[in-house]
Amino acid sequence: MTYRSILAVLDGSPASNAPLQAAFALGRRFDAYLEVLHVRPDPNLSLPLVGEGMSGALIDDVARELEESAKTNAERARRFYEDACRSVDLAPTDAGDKPLAGGFRPVWRSLVGREDSETAARGLLADLIVVARPDPGQDGAYAPALEAGLFETGRPVLVVPPSHQSLMARKVAIAWNATRESTRAAAAALPLLVEAESVTVLSVAESSGGQAPDPARLADYLVLHGVEARSKRVEAQRHAGNELISQASELGAELLVMGAYGHSRLREFVLGGATRDVLTNTEVPVLLAH
Repeated sequence: MTYRSILAVLDGSPASNAPLQAAFALGRRFDAYLEVLHVRPDPNLSLPLVGEGMSGALIDDVARELEESAKTNAERARRFYEDACRSVDLAPTDAGDKPLAGGFRPVWRSLVGREDSETAARGLLADLIVVARPDPGQDGAYAPALEAGLFETGRPVLVVPPSHQSLMARKVAIAWNATRESTRAAAAALPLLVEAESVTVLSVAESSGGQAPDPARLADYLVLHGVEARSKRVEAQRHAGNELISQASELGAELLVMGAYGHSRLREFVLGGATRDVLTNTEVPVLLAH
């Protein structure tokens, strides 16, 4: 298995340059087709959410602000893409109807609509989806690309914090709890694991006296794929997500691999507690699978 098709979703915020750089690094590493997607919000879809009870003049002002913000983000996202292309001596190329085979091919696709819907549609046939980490300052904020990628495509999602401009993944920590989600995450990370210098499987007992699944089982499975991994059982001294962050930090991990958990609420997906804790607090990229 390898990554031959990568989708990077950029919202145009300053933080979106980090996932773009990580996606470029992965694309070059695996000779992948890379589609860089920016979805410009449709003001007609946004206005009904804010327009109720407003005067006509105020609605016009809000519409103008939304349009200006969308334009700024679209221009910034395109600039990030063009700068990344220049850094590897490639010409910016607009995406066509079919992916380009034969080596690293980064292409640009700009659409108007809903970021979650377009991420779900374009991500179905991506080997890996790359997105920015949600803003930890907005507790509980909806992260459309992340949640659509996780819960609507069935594909792995790499979440990159703003502090990371590439993805080395020489040391990798895998959170293992013997679930479908954590198994899928480990399998999805295999292209990176086989090239890593150090891989550690972590199993966390979430309560005092609780029994953590045996991490050696996953380590034995990884050996079959050419990955030498250590295993470590840990009794959580805090919330499971924070314990994972602490353990990954002690290991010097440059990538954390884990299952993503959540549930549906009024047509939106809500990330589970441990998943949310990790995404909010970690400063290393996280590869997730649901």
